[in-house]
Amino acid sequence: MTPMRIALAPERSPADRVVPLRALAISLLAFAVPVSAVLSFPDVTNAGFGTLVWLPALIPAFLLAYYRGLRGVAVALAGGMAVITATQVSVVAFEIAEPNWSLLLAIVLVYLVVSIGIAVLAEALNRERRKAEGMALVDRLTGLPNRRQLDASLESAFAAAERGHPITVVVFDLDHFKRVNDTHGHAAGDEALRQFGEVLRQDTRGQDLSARFGGEEFVSVLRGGEAASAAVFAERVLQHMRERQFAWGRQTVSAGIAVHQPGMGSYEVLLAAADRALYLSKSGGRDRVTMATALAVPTPALPSPVIAAEAVRPKERLFVVDDDREVRESVRLALAGDGYEVWETDDPKEAIRHFVAVGEAGRPAAIVTDVIMPGMTGMTMIDQIASVSPLVRVIYMSGYVHGPVSWAGAPGTVVAFLDKPFTVDRLLSTVDEVLHRVPEARATVLP
Repeated sequence: MTPMRIALAPERSPADRVVPLRALAISLLAFAVPVSAVLSFPDVTNAGFGTLVWLPALIPAFLLAYYRGLRGVAVALAGGMAVITATQVSVVAFEIAEPNWSLLLAIVLVYLVVSIGIAVLAEALNRERRKAEGMALVDRLTGLPNRRQLDASLESAFAAAERGHPITVVVFDLDHFKRVNDTHGHAAGDEALRQFGEVLRQDTRGQDLSARFGGEEFVSVLRGGEAASAAVFAERVLQHMRERQFAWGRQTVSAGIAVHQPGMGSYEVLLAAADRALYLSKSGGRDRVTMATALAVPTPALPSPVIAAEAVRPKERLFVVDDDREVRESVRLALAGDGYEVWETDDPKEAIRHFVAVGEAGRPAAIVTDVIMPGMTGMTMIDQIASVSPLVRVIYMSGYVHGPVSWAGAPGTVVAFLDKPFTVDRLLSTVDEVLHRVPEARATVLP
């Protein structure tokens, strides 16, 4: 199978780029050519068109302008001036020839003007580039980082967490936001989003990041794994939002918190855990913070292992839930080609409705679902499905994996993880393993 997702990281600015050795070698060679020519053929190079031999000395300015911007041009300019001067001094010192001082002055002035011109052009181009990159990474409505920048930040922070520097994730959601849009108009909804973005920007520490995840959802990535300090931060954000006045009165916010735990393997799993806690905040009355560490969702007692295993095997029906059409279609074709009956959707809420509607006879032997989807994560979806039927076998698909996902807190009676990209053979073997594994009675504990 082709890769499912690509983690996007912000490009380095020109000032942060490393100049390749090849570019440095070309720059040195560009200086060496005119120097050798002047020392070897002084009479020719000090007269007429022989001065054109200094043109290669402009190459470093172009190369360093690309890799280091204005700073690179300044280095090239200083180096070029030093080389030109040192070369002519050497000509005089060794009495090779008498330099044409007016010609030398003209060379230096031309070199200076051209280098400065390159510097001005490079700085203008880099400024426009930085502006374009900033627009690509910032949500225009709230001014906060957008989903693209959040993914890059989570990718980096989660990699650090796997090395022993834990992080905490807080997911916020504006309460009854659809009602605000429907009753007061989208302009009022946009104002609520802008106001909340301002609250997050003011309350988020410089070392942390708060971003708009999509719609009315926001995510804060907090360095350090202290659940208590994350709760203080979330409560402060909610209180500051309560203090803001709108045409319809107060606009409240709900929040869910999750701390990185060993075995999560992918930041999507951490994000899904916080989303599950958020869902409990909303179902528990809204305008509150729920800490995932305080949650335990007991699974009803299971039948004997033999009966549980027999109950799901003959159905051979699978649900595939993923918002990525290409991934969903690939998974469906692979499963259908192996003889499974497949029902698919891109909407977790539709999957819940369908699960309830088909009744016991039509329910799937297993559900294959993406961890992160718009509106509801795969784990929150499974929580809802498990409340209807506790015997839920699940295969979670996750990208951005940093290590094996072995976290025991994921909802489901029998659980497996597939990290993207995966092969058809691995998909089929994982489905077969999940369908045959004997379930064990356990409590699903959020991180």
